[in-house]
Amino acid sequence: DNAERYQSGDATYGQSISDIDIDWYGGDIDIVYGDGPEVRLREESVGELTDTFRVHHYVDEDSCLHINVCKSGKNYSSKRLKGMRKHLFIEVPRDMPLNDIEVDGVDTRLVINRVKHNELTVDGVDLNVNALYTAMPDEITMDGVKCLLALEVTPDAGLTIEMEGVMNHLRCDVPSVKKDNKTIVGDGRCRVTVDGVDMIVDVINLI
Repeated sequence: DNAERYQSGDATYGQSISDIDIDWYGGDIDIVYGDGPEVRLREESVGELTDTFRVHHYVDEDSCLHINVCKSGKNYSSKRLKGMRKHLFIEVPRDMPLNDIEVDGVDTRLVINRVKHNELTVDGVDLNVNALYTAMPDEITMDGVKCLLALEVTPDAGLTIEMEGVMNHLRCDVPSVKKDNKTIVGDGRCRVTVDGVDMIVDVINLI
């Protein structure tokens, strides 16, 4: 949808962004704070990319930044995309509040480094998420197959973790209690819901 609205390649957005929606395959994504007042997108890869295979993006009327791994509307070889080893860096201003970060990924590694947001929604296959939080979001949701959700949290963090599906595992290295098939850390404020097959959740202290 909206293929004609996308632009390609590295970019800078001067307007305020409320949400980020990413579709990615076979690479890495880092979401970090930048030093400037703009949202910046920068991509690295193995070899030079044609316009078709550069990151594509646009901002809609609701201030949501949509990001695709490449040009939409065609079927591209998954092996070819994976071989490009695309790495996307997203820099957001420290004073820009984000509502929802949503990622749909396959064979992708996502790092969110201390960037504040209200909700994190991830869906995928072979998707590894490493989120470092000094302030917890309100809600984290992950659905998929063979995914990892690693949460690095401060000692005062509050989480309520609920896991559904099969072959799923929780490793919690911070003090917690069990209640009604849920694992509660601290005041339990952030709701973490994981559903799928062969899913792993790690909760560890942020160093």
